[in-house]
Amino acid sequence: MYYTYLKNSHIEEVATIISTNYKNARLALPILSDKYENIEMHIKRIQKYIDNDDFVLAVESGKVAGFMYGFKINEFKGTAKGVLSIPSIHGIADGYDKNYLYSELYRRASDLWVNTDCYTHAMMMYANDKDAIDSWVMSGFGMLVIDAVRSLDEIIVPNTDNNILIRKVEITDLINMEYLFKGIDEHLSSTPIYLYNHINENYVDEYSNWLRTEGNMLWIAEIGNKIIGYLKTNITEINMDELDDGYTMGINGAYVLPEYRGQHIMARMLNTAADWAIENGLKRCSTDFESANIEARQFWLKHFTPYCYSMIRRIDERNHLNLISMGDK
Repeated sequence: MYYTYLKNSHIEEVATIISTNYKNARLALPILSDKYENIEMHIKRIQKYIDNDDFVLAVESGKVAGFMYGFKINEFKGTAKGVLSIPSIHGIADGYDKNYLYSELYRRASDLWVNTDCYTHAMMMYANDKDAIDSWVMSGFGMLVIDAVRSLDEIIVPNTDNNILIRKVEITDLINMEYLFKGIDEHLSSTPIYLYNHINENYVDEYSNWLRTEGNMLWIAEIGNKIIGYLKTNITEINMDELDDGYTMGINGAYVLPEYRGQHIMARMLNTAADWAIENGLKRCSTDFESANIEARQFWLKHFTPYCYSMIRRIDERNHLNLISMGDK
């Protein structure tokens, strides 16, 4: 086996590996879209990486055994530059030892990344691929974000409190929701999540502008005149491109005041949103959340099935900078 970079002769084999890996993910979770099974789509997308030295390939007996590439990001999960590799730009062909081959690909790719001062490395992989997940854990990666999906079936909610009203937001409601928007920002930046987030001082304008886009919805839970929670859904801001097929309702915001949790309020809002999605011809609902978000993890994993894991590793740049310094002597 030898390692090289992407050439035109490799394109179809790489696209086939991407498509096959996704077919396996969809076989494990049929609710997923069939979008990424299209080999021709992958061929067109991969062509732009031809002759790119950063697109690392493993080749054996003239056949592509595996490949790895990553997008470079400034200030990635911190002040350092980093690299993100999504499932459509890394993969191992059937029949190969994923633990071994991913490790060898990462050995070479990480050298390229670190030598361009990228010290935060993140890998996204389909949840069904246990061998790939194990290989990245052994390479020093830990869980960061979980993408999950569910059908639009109703969640059975026991002991419904009829005093809680679930409805679609009105623009005039936003001025009375600022404490909710501040609440989620404070929650995400607190222990043990520590998600850096720029605090917006003008939530009303932000959400008013966001609601102008067709398909963007805020669902709220209300007791009397008090709004106690919200669910933010859309059809255009789907986190995973694999599911961005026009049939997915994405969730990218949710919060219930702590004192009202345990009353199935979020499930009730999700049911109302799902009814809207069904009426509009959608097929599924997706969400993503930080795995360190304990409250979110408990709720979403109860009602959704993971389909993609994002794992992260932070390189100690001092060793690399020391090697550079030694080389200058």
